[in-house]
Amino acid sequence: MFRCFICVAVLACVTSPTQAGTRWEITSQKGEESVTYSVDFGGGKAFEQYTAWDPASKKFVYLTWPRGEAGPGPVNTIWNHSTGDLVKLFQFPDVKHPLPVIPSIDAIKVCPKTGDRNFGKKETIIFD
Repeated sequence: MFRCFICVAVLACVTSPTQAGTRWEITSQKGEESVTYSVDFGGGKAFEQYTAWDPASKKFVYLTWPRGEAGPGPVNTIWNHSTGDLVKLFQFPDVKHPLPVIPSIDAIKVCPKTGDRNFGKKETIIFD
């Protein structure tokens, strides 16, 4: 039994961590109506990805590039008056104005589609 544990521990140490993205299902309320949609965070084995919300099109947008290559640089920055931080802005495909990256599902505090602060989130798939 102990030998099996050692083999698993060694295997875990020598294998590299898998890079994967996650698709989340968001469910929120807009009055009496329930709104459900999906959003992706992270990349896969072959690519890396940024996620942002485009208020003009009212859609999540994605900026991807091949894994192992340098990612896109910011095109501008803005000052966040609440925190004093500089927020980097990136140019997303088919979006007129640069947008800030949403780093993870946990960074979203208000549903951008409905304004619901009590929205539900559920991990649906992990993609690679």
